[in-house]
Amino acid sequence: MNNEVLPDHVPESLVRDFNIYGPPGIDSDFHEAWATLLQEDDSCPLVWTQANEGHWLPTRSSIIEEILTDYTRFSSRSIILPKSHSADHGLLPTTIDPPEHHFYRKTLNHSMAPAVVNAMGDDIRGIVTSLIDGFVEEGQCNFTRDFADILPIRVFLSMMELPEDDIPQTKYWTDQLIRPDGSITFADALQNLKDYIAPYVDQRMGKEGADMLSRMINTETNGRRLTREEAIKLSIQVFIAGVDTVVNLLGFVFLFLARSEQHRLQISQGEISVAQAVEEILRRFPLVTVAREVTEDMEFHGVQLKAGDMVAAPTPLAGMDDTFTSNAVDVEFGRKQGNSLTFGRGAHTCPGKNLARVELRIAIEEWLKRIPDFHVDGDSPVSFSSGIVGVVNELNLRWS
Repeated sequence: MNNEVLPDHVPESLVRDFNIYGPPGIDSDFHEAWATLLQEDDSCPLVWTQANEGHWLPTRSSIIEEILTDYTRFSSRSIILPKSHSADHGLLPTTIDPPEHHFYRKTLNHSMAPAVVNAMGDDIRGIVTSLIDGFVEEGQCNFTRDFADILPIRVFLSMMELPEDDIPQTKYWTDQLIRPDGSITFADALQNLKDYIAPYVDQRMGKEGADMLSRMINTETNGRRLTREEAIKLSIQVFIAGVDTVVNLLGFVFLFLARSEQHRLQISQGEISVAQAVEEILRRFPLVTVAREVTEDMEFHGVQLKAGDMVAAPTPLAGMDDTFTSNAVDVEFGRKQGNSLTFGRGAHTCPGKNLARVELRIAIEEWLKRIPDFHVDGDSPVSFSSGIVGVVNELNLRWS
């Protein structure tokens, strides 16, 4: 427990020893570690932790949804915990609230529209098949290292027309922004990414191109285009979201499939479409925890909040909350789509959700064609990490 003085407006009865970067039980299961926060009644809608400079944690998914959609009372100007790190973030459009946010979001939506993403299908399939063909005859792979860590980055660099040789370095900087290990400061990691992307922005500003970067920085929205500084910030945010989140979604999706022969058979035998399967697995295993800053003193679900307080929005709870979706922990491919917070909610719903869905769908399709029966290597325990984005650290798979 952090020894800092408890704020006057926080009752001791609401204090919990919970660190989002290392919740109790994280070594065994990421989502089960978060499940300890869930409350099935109204007795304790939010709790407070002294970890990470102190912040609130909702205990029900409906409250998380309310926080994510109410930008007037819960601002995105600070989205990182601890709050002091948010000052270094400053990326677009995640740290801007509506209506200013609309300009940047429209620019992003144009660059990541379904038609644009769907046109990448053949390229994505080619990358997926080449990766699988590289290890299929081995009967085993380190899924994280050999597939999940590579696919989204190769897809994204292809869309942006950036060199694949840059994968190791750019992934390292991205990891340090999402799950810092202390080897470099948050500010330095961010500056390195800015220094990396800036020359490409300079080369392509004012020049039409088919790549995603050129479309994004040269699109005219509401009568103007992005400035150089805006283009750099927006590009980095897109890079982080487009790479890191999909890497980790792949880990949780394939961990589930490796553990459930029943669900694999439903897909491979055509009982359910891959697209429907992807939606249900995504509903069950959200993994992002962003934060919001309280804008005014108020009573919120019976709890006193003060302007400047930080509130986490842990979407992993949504996949386990029966008050949000009935029988939430059960993956039911045939269910009518349940409530999902996997891609967020409100103005800041993930603009890369279409790309993520296409990558996941194609990955499952091509994997099951080549490796229909696979399981977790029993000699290699699965481990997890928590943070802004949850992680399957290493997933070793085997097949015959």
